Amino acid sequence: MWLSRLKRLSLRADRRSVSVLTTSEQILRPSPWKQGLALLVSLVFVTIGVLLMDGSWEGWLATGFFGLCSVTFVVTMLPGASYLRLHQDGFEMRALFRTTHFKWSDIGDIGVTSVNLNKMVAFNFAAHYRGHNRGRAVARGLTGWEGALPNTYGMSARDLAALMTTYRDRAMRG
Repeated sequence: MWLSRLKRLSLRADRRSVSVLTTSEQILRPSPWKQGLALLVSLVFVTIGVLLMDGSWEGWLATGFFGLCSVTFVVTMLPGASYLRLHQDGFEMRALFRTTHFKWSDIGDIGVTSVNLNKMVAFNFAAHYRGHNRGRAVARGLTGWEGALPNTYGMSARDLAALMTTYRDRAMRG
């Protein structure tokens, strides 16, 4: 049953920039359209900031901030800079070439939360897990969850949470 559910989610996600390696491992990548749109919006604000640079600090602030955002979006679009790898032992998140790995045995509940209008996949850690204490406290204060993915990787947050739950449940059954 889990395999048919996994295949359905994989097929649905495959249309949204997912690389399916096997039925036991998947690498999901951010939507290039979403990243490109964010880059375009940042560049528009950089332009507005440049136009406001008549000696006011607001123009410099806007140009500097959105300039940094633009660079970040360009780096995010580079091959290998960002992905989510789901496999039988856990999941691996990569953002801006920084990789973090979690074992399924360290993950408790997985669900969907919203920060402003942005829906994202969130998770709590298992009771025995002791890592990332400061980050967990900050995340819990902002969202009510102890951790979250930085992207939905071309899927809806609900579908990605269901896919991750399927992987976690399968791993916990052995």
